[in-house]
Amino acid sequence: MSLLDSTTRTAVPALSAQGVTCAIGRRTVLSDVDLSVVPGEVLGLIGANGTGKSTLLRTLAGVRSPAAGEVRVGDRPLAGLRPQERARRIGYVAQEEAAPSDLLVAELVALGRVPHRGAWGGLGEDDRAAVRRALRLVDLEYAAAQPLDRLSGGERRRAVLARGLAQEAPLLLLDEPTNHLDIGHRLALMRLIRGLGRTVVLALHDLDLAATFCDRIAVLHDGRLVAVGEPDAVLTPAVLHDAFGVLATRVTHPLTGRTHLLFSHDESETHP
Repeated sequence: MSLLDSTTRTAVPALSAQGVTCAIGRRTVLSDVDLSVVPGEVLGLIGANGTGKSTLLRTLAGVRSPAAGEVRVGDRPLAGLRPQERARRIGYVAQEEAAPSDLLVAELVALGRVPHRGAWGGLGEDDRAAVRRALRLVDLEYAAAQPLDRLSGGERRRAVLARGLAQEAPLLLLDEPTNHLDIGHRLALMRLIRGLGRTVVLALHDLDLAATFCDRIAVLHDGRLVAVGEPDAVLTPAVLHDAFGVLATRVTHPLTGRTHLLFSHDESETHP
């Protein structure tokens, strides 16, 4: 039985990859990926390090072009969108983002409003309101006037996420958004993402968070999409062993009734 589901809940996906292949030099990092994202869903990307999650997100965002295949936003080719229109449709937050250390938090977040302004336009009231909303959503209003170099790693990560939220694009692509966050802010962020009402694709290392908050999960292994579906259908011991080389046990949380995962090394495998 194939674990690559055929999503038919909508005639036109919000975002889709069709036969997408990407290479770095002579090395193929993504191979013939077909993926459709349903409007309004939260889709989690999981896989071991180096399997192509970040490359897929960058390609879906239009940051890099595929060597073969096509990305479509709704019924339009992504490559045919002007940069400003693309930025209005897709918000992308990379795993690591460089910014001047003396930039104020509010100034960083305001960069998310650039697609909504003219080439030389300043911040309007709508822009300032969007910045305030984004800071409030990530619990960082208190740091609005602070320079980035005064922030902890977790605070800086939340500031970058606020920049992506301030963009207010209907599609949001997030690469490891919970990195550097404590457990309280991880849970708060995932609840926030669930409540946005936007189409979200995010790469996650925490499989319990993926199981709890994602509508569907896509599994990448060696640059190929090997499974797509609802969490209970995808996060099986067999799939997780193939993708991560570990033994997985599914347990039921006594309070929430949700499935959680316990892991152990497969002693038959060679580990670094």
